[in-house]
Amino acid sequence: MAIKFGVAVFAACLVLAAGPALACKGKEVKFSDDFRQVDDSWGADPSSDAVTVEDGKVKVKAKVNGSYTLLYNGALFDDADICVTVQIPNKIEDPTQLEAALVFWAEDYNNLYALYIAPSGKAALSRLVNNKWHDVVPWRDTASVKTDPGAKNVLRVTTSGTQITAYINDVQFAAVRGQLPHGGGTVGLRAESEGTQRDAWKFIDLKVTDVAPQAAQ
Repeated sequence: MAIKFGVAVFAACLVLAAGPALACKGKEVKFSDDFRQVDDSWGADPSSDAVTVEDGKVKVKAKVNGSYTLLYNGALFDDADICVTVQIPNKIEDPTQLEAALVFWAEDYNNLYALYIAPSGKAALSRLVNNKWHDVVPWRDTASVKTDPGAKNVLRVTTSGTQITAYINDVQFAAVRGQLPHGGGTVGLRAESEGTQRDAWKFIDLKVTDVAPQAAQ
């Protein structure tokens, strides 16, 4: 199957009304991907079935008990409002064994930040440094996470200077300080599967905008 990714859109302004009601708040769209057209900047392996597209959704199926990360290599961002809709797999055996994340401030596949959710109703903010994970905000129960099979959760992160603010379905999850990579970092998606099966996570309408004045620190 051909992998189809949306073309990055860099524009001064884009109407966001067509997107999810809970999404990025900035007026200036720096990047947008509707996952409908090929964009090789994602670097997905065309020989693998881990990444496919259907109806404007990118579907990521990591190996059993494994993970798969996609990074958009076409642009770097510093101060930004980043959002994506994440759809929970329809068939789950153990909701405590799988998770998905919005990736930001990524230098490469071994150095990045990730806002995670799990179908168990937990969320976390983590940092990968030299391929070793560190808990910025450890996993904790989060009422704003929708846990039903097929449920859609809007993950959003705003970054301003060293300030990181994370939201799940427009409810603030955490506000912390971090280390912005020199020159900025890229954005991406990450999915993990259970130990007994490959789980199909779907991602919809990834956007990066400027930071709305009230969100900037």
